[in-house]
Order: sequence, then C-alpha cells, then structure tokens
Amino acid sequence: MSGPETRSAKESPLVKVAWGLIFFLAGVAIFGPWLSPYDPNLGDFQKLLLGPSGDHWLGTDNLGRDTLTRLVVGTRVAAIAGLEATAIAIAVGVPIGITVGYLGGMIDRLVMRVVDAVAAIPALVLAIAIIAAIGTGLIPAMLAVGLAFSASVARLARGLALTERERLYVDGARVVGVGRSGLLLRHILPNIGGPLVVIATTVFAHAIVIEASLSFIGLGVQIPDASWGSMLTNAQRVHRDHPFQSVPPGAAIFITVLAINIVGDSLLRRRKGESFDHPAGHLEPVIAAPRDDRAKEANAQVVNTAGVSNRVLTVRSLSVAYPETTAVLSADFHVDEGEVVALVGESGSGKTSAVMAVAALLTPPADVRAAELSLDIVGGEISLLDMDRREQRRWRSHLGVVFQEPAASLNPLQTVGRQMANALKRVGYRSRREISARTIELLTAVGLPRPDEVARLRPDQISGGMAQRVVIAQALASEPRLLIADEPTTALDVTIQAEIITLLKQLGERRGLAVLLVTHDLGVAAELADRTLVMYQGRVVETAPMAGLVTAPQHPYASELLLSVPRNVGGIKIEPMIDRSAALAVPTVGCVYAPRCEHALPECREREPELRAVRSHGVACIRAEDLELPAITAGADGLEPRGSQ
Repeated sequence: MSGPETRSAKESPLVKVAWGLIFFLAGVAIFGPWLSPYDPNLGDFQKLLLGPSGDHWLGTDNLGRDTLTRLVVGTRVAAIAGLEATAIAIAVGVPIGITVGYLGGMIDRLVMRVVDAVAAIPALVLAIAIIAAIGTGLIPAMLAVGLAFSASVARLARGLALTERERLYVDGARVVGVGRSGLLLRHILPNIGGPLVVIATTVFAHAIVIEASLSFIGLGVQIPDASWGSMLTNAQRVHRDHPFQSVPPGAAIFITVLAINIVGDSLLRRRKGESFDHPAGHLEPVIAAPRDDRAKEANAQVVNTAGVSNRVLTVRSLSVAYPETTAVLSADFHVDEGEVVALVGESGSGKTSAVMAVAALLTPPADVRAAELSLDIVGGEISLLDMDRREQRRWRSHLGVVFQEPAASLNPLQTVGRQMANALKRVGYRSRREISARTIELLTAVGLPRPDEVARLRPDQISGGMAQRVVIAQALASEPRLLIADEPTTALDVTIQAEIITLLKQLGERRGLAVLLVTHDLGVAAELADRTLVMYQGRVVETAPMAGLVTAPQHPYASELLLSVPRNVGGIKIEPMIDRSAALAVPTVGCVYAPRCEHALPECREREPELRAVRSHGVACIRAEDLELPAITAGADGLEPRGSQ
C-alpha cells in the first residue's frame, strides 16, 4: 500500500509530539484564562520575584503577578497574533498571486515587481514602518506583519497558479465554459491548497516571533497586558539577580515555534511524497486495412474543396509561433460534418499546437495568426479571429475537447458528477434533477456501467479507460459541432484503446460529429480517419484520404512514417525503418524535410515547395510526380510492405 495513509501511519514520534503540543497550546489559548486562579494584571507587592512554589507554580514577576497566569494569557495573545497575521497574509497574498499568475503578461510583470520589492524588505522592519504609520497595539502590529508576509505568500501563490493553469483539467474546464473566476476559485485554488497550508505554518511561526519582538520593544501588546514579549521585557530588568524570569516566556516561544516548524516540515514532506498511479499501457501499432467505405474516396480532390455545403471547420493560413520557434506555419485544412480528419506526424511536428489554436486554448507567449478560422453553427458562422475572452467562451461552447491524459484532464478534487454539472450548467441546465438525469444519460452514452455510481467517484477512484470515457462525456455535454481529440488513446492499455476507438467511431456515426483527431499512431488514424494531414516541422506536407495515404503516399516523409510502424509479416516482426539517430536542424530555406530525404535534389534546398494537387493528394514536394514511394498494402497474409520501384 502506498499514499498518504501509509505515511500517516509511519509518522515519526517527533511529529506526533509536535502535533500534541500544538493541540495542547490551542486548548490553553482557548480555555486557560478561565481556569487560572489569578488576575494576570493584579500583583501582590509582598510576593515580588518569588520562585516556583505550590501557590505559584512558575513563581511571580517583579510586580508580584503570577507568572503562569501571564504565560497562559500570553499563549492566547500569541495564538491570536499568529492567526491574525496568517489570515491577513493569505487573504491579501493569495488573491493577488493566483490572479496575476493566471493572467500573466504585463499585469503579472508589473504586480510582481512591486511584490518583489516588498518581499526584499525584512518583515520585522516593514512591520515597524507600518506601525509607525497606523499606531501600536496587537491588532495594528499583526496587520502590519500580515501585510509584510503577504508578499511572500503572493509569490508562492503566483508560482503555483502558473503551474496549475497549464494543467489539462483547467483547459477542460475552459472548454466547457467555466469563467475566469470559476477557474480560480473552484479549480485552481483548491488544488494549490496543500502548499498554501505549508506556508501558512511558516507565517504563523514567524508571526509569533515578530509579535514577541514588537511587544519586547513596546510596539505590540501594551502595558499592563501580558504577552510573551512583554514578559521578556520585565525579565530583562531583573535578569542579573533573577535569571529564571526569562525562562518561561523564552521556553514558550522556543517550544511553540519549534512545534509549528516540525509540523510544517512534515506537511511539506508529505506533500512532496504524494504520488498517484495512473493506468497506462503501450500499444504495438498495426495499421489496419482501410475500411471499404473509404476506399471509394481515394480519388477525391483534397486540395481544392470549395463549395462543400456541410463544412463545419475552416482553417486557412494558420500559424502558431512561440518566442524562439514556430510550431505551425501556414496550415490549411477543414473538417466536414460527420468526417474524421487526422493530424499525424512525429513529436514536435505541430499537431497539438494546431488543434489547441482551434480550441482557443493557447495563451501568451503563443502567438496565433490565421487568414480564416471559422466554425459553422446553427444560425450562421462564427470566426475566432479578433474575439475577446468572453466571445471565446461562446466559440468553445460549440466544440468539445478530449485530451491525451484522461486522469490529468479531470479536477482531482471534484467528483465526476460535479464536473459534469459544471459543464451542463454552462449550456443552460439549471435544476438538480435535469443535471442529474443528463449526467446519467451522457455517462451511459459513452458506455460506462453503473453511471450513477461513477458520478459519485473522484478521478483517482476510477481507471484510465473510465476517466477517458468521462472526458468524452464531458466534451459531449454542450452538443458540440466539432470534437477535438488530442491523442485520445495514448495513455491507455491495448484493450482500452480498442474500446475508445470503437466509441469514437460510434459517436461520430450516430451524432454526425466533425472530429479533428491528433495522433502519432497511424494504426489509430487508419481505424478512425476519413482524411489525414501529415505534418512535419509545423508544415502540412501531405493531405489525402486515409486509404490513399496508406496505399500510395506521395511525400517521402509520409512514406517514412508508414514504414516506421512495427508490423508482423509471416510471423516475422519488421522493425521500423525510420532513422531517429540524427538530430537535424530545421533549414531556414528550402524544403524542411530535405536534410533527411534520400530523394532530395539541390533545388529542394533552395525553395520551399507549396502544397499542390498530385494524384488526388495534396503534396508539398517538387518531386512528387517522379517518385513511387514505399507503402503498405493488404496482402493475402496480412499487411505487407510494398517497396519502391
């Protein structure tokens, strides 16, 4: 067994003692003042500076006041000080940090410069400066301390939000229409709660020390009220003759801060040790023979497709650039109603950047440009170009997205039913009964047994295959026109992959969905796709019906991809032919594939080829008409390689 339960059972005795001390001190702070037999501010001048005795367990101070009573009152003051300072630091720092971390850009840079400047000033010095402006006393002092530590909290929260906003479950929530405030409060904030609890313990401990320091110099709790710091001030006056006077408050500060730090360190180690096991598998891909009903499309024209009446998505001259690289360059493609279009290519070819641009999920520093990016919906056509954030939510309501890591696509702290409800509320469902019924309907539609039970589970309580079905159901909640599937079977084992492929087939056929599929697995593409776009270094180098691509590739890279797939022929496994040993730089002129192409001519390195019609394919190769490339054909003994001639 692994996980937090195991670690809790094996918690060290020191940590258990620290927790016990904290609970004890909390009880003293709450109930101690009512249980003490003495007035903390009333002294007896006949009992000055007495040592420990039966009447006064810790003796008396220089004014004859009971030391234990004042220590108990000081415990309450320390608790109030720590809670007040921590609450202010969290209340101020967390909203600032998660907001600028999520927004990014210029706002993030400007706010964080101010936060960095504040954080560079020692908290005690900043607290003294603020107290000078607003006055002394416990409440002003802890307000100052809280504001001083809010800068450190904001920096941590900002870093956590920067990381969390890139999680797939956040993109999934954005796709189903969750607004910015909902993302911050219901998704990001709960998932960064662990580290915030850890830093809260640190702030609490520091606040106790700073409160004692401020009270020691007269800027915190004012005379005659008791606090550990003011007790040290009184002890200092008689320290030479009565050194024991400084022991009770000094020991209280030391033990309390040490216990809090031990607990905080335990929480931090527990946080770092958390791990979740996600089911995953590997599929040895085998390219299936293209479906017969697609073979008739092999001669269809794929470059010039103007005038198609059931067009759902149109993309022209799409480019996606990052500060130091261009992920997609001038890509043109479209998806029709009921059609599955696959984007294939090796890692880094720009497939995911292209579809995430279509889903309006790319954020700065990504720079997305296009001549046209439009979606045909009931009542007209909408364009993604020049949309503001609110309008982008309307765009996303007409498409669904299925990500490649199903477990990471769901919020780990929310049940399946809660996440389905979030998606359904965005499309008009209001009553609990309607939402529950629609949730069961969608979970049933994606083949989940006992959907009512699944709806009550969290993502870590279901398998990877079930999680992917939940993600698909969530994507279907808005009745989308377009479904984007980004490597939907990558993280699943062989059996579950086959089930998800079958499910996507059925959904496309029954609902008439337009599907934009991203995959590096040509076996999956052959099973699902009607048309395929082959991408290399951000360029579309070939586009063709799936049947035509498998049996007669026109671009050397498409042929190389086909032959790179392991397959069994006559009981002998044919190893991949692709050479991945050389790391090739992308040329700045000419064909990007030329350095790797065995058919390249000198002119291939001088000008970049345009995508043009060759034998019913769209091909970006100047030698396409001259080449007959190796491919895959379906023979009597299964799939066999067909060599070049």
